[in-house]
Amino acid sequence: MNTPALKTTALAQYGLIALPVAFAGFPLYILAPDFYATQHGVSLTLLGVLLLVIRLFDAVQDPVIGWLTDRLQGRIMTLVTVAGAALCLAVLGLFNTVLFSPAAWFAIAMVVAVSAYSVLTIVLGAQATLWTTNERDQTRIAGAREAFGLIGLVIAVSTPAALAQITDATQVYLWYGVILCVLMLLGVIAFSRVVNVKSSLQPDTAPVSLFSGLRALPQETRKLLAVYALSMLASSIPAVLVIFYVRDLLVAEHLTGLFLLLYFLTGAAGMPLWKKLSVRVGKYAAWAIANALAVAGFIAAYFLGVGDVWAYALVCMVSGLALGADLTLPPSILADSIHAHGNRRYAGTHYALLAFITKASLAVASAVSLPLLDIAGFVPQAENTAAALGALSLTYALVPCLLKLMAAGWLYLFFVRVR
Repeated sequence: MNTPALKTTALAQYGLIALPVAFAGFPLYILAPDFYATQHGVSLTLLGVLLLVIRLFDAVQDPVIGWLTDRLQGRIMTLVTVAGAALCLAVLGLFNTVLFSPAAWFAIAMVVAVSAYSVLTIVLGAQATLWTTNERDQTRIAGAREAFGLIGLVIAVSTPAALAQITDATQVYLWYGVILCVLMLLGVIAFSRVVNVKSSLQPDTAPVSLFSGLRALPQETRKLLAVYALSMLASSIPAVLVIFYVRDLLVAEHLTGLFLLLYFLTGAAGMPLWKKLSVRVGKYAAWAIANALAVAGFIAAYFLGVGDVWAYALVCMVSGLALGADLTLPPSILADSIHAHGNRRYAGTHYALLAFITKASLAVASAVSLPLLDIAGFVPQAENTAAALGALSLTYALVPCLLKLMAAGWLYLFFVRVR
């Protein structure tokens, strides 16, 4: 069954909500721990333990949220509205009110925020799958969603510093929460315009159990998820270590925000390129090329040292360009697989697995890379030996490149070669 091509207006209405949703992703894990350490005196060790537990809980709950999304297809806007409100209230409460122990309040507010974030991201992915069977449009949908998400991420990370220049320091996060609420309201209203359009692709029946969706995974999708897990682990290790690398190896801590901004903006700018390339050579081949490009660009980080900021900026741009493919192509490929195997009733469950892998990859990256650096004698924000800095460089750059190269090889062996 083919569906009409999607209009740009509809894509914007669908993707806009990803902008405020991005506030509760990567930016929250950056801003909240620093805020509670500096403003409420919570120890870094305790914050680290809490964040690890929260991340693991957040990852494990994703398949359950996916199943609930499949069960509640007829009440999607109710689900989106409740989750959007919960996210806004959690962020407002996290930064502006502490009713009891700061550590406990931090944990509760973070759990509510990341749970609402998970609901919204999984709903967005599932609704994209149920919107159209057109393979090119699936890539356009994923591109619109991730582009708005990257813009939201940039806004979320940069807004506190911008607000600090125009308002009292005590009011920064109050206005931060207000901005989030306004963006969320606009996003929910826009999203309702798309969801309320009746689609012939809506599943006739809901999944019977949580495990029925997992059992329905075809072999092709299982291989896709394996490649995705390897690729995400490769991306997660640098995400965990980037602050150490920029501050302690490049000695350019003041440029960390600019490097991240350059990386994410290049990722957003590169999305149209991957869309066009996927049409020309196929989605699997385009993704394999992106993984190879990531290796070609990021391997240079292994050879950099103190003061090599311009070279690292180029590394950020090339690897950021590859990021666009990681964000748009796997969800688009998964949507194609769901339609090809008649698994629309399990769209939420299957998309939740992508979210689970992304979050689990961050947890695994933290659990593996940080102890390895500790064993090597690396100490953050201190004088380190050449061997310790070498271990940081190897873990930050060389290991992820090897994993990305393996992901490209798996894509070729599993999908490109057999087509």
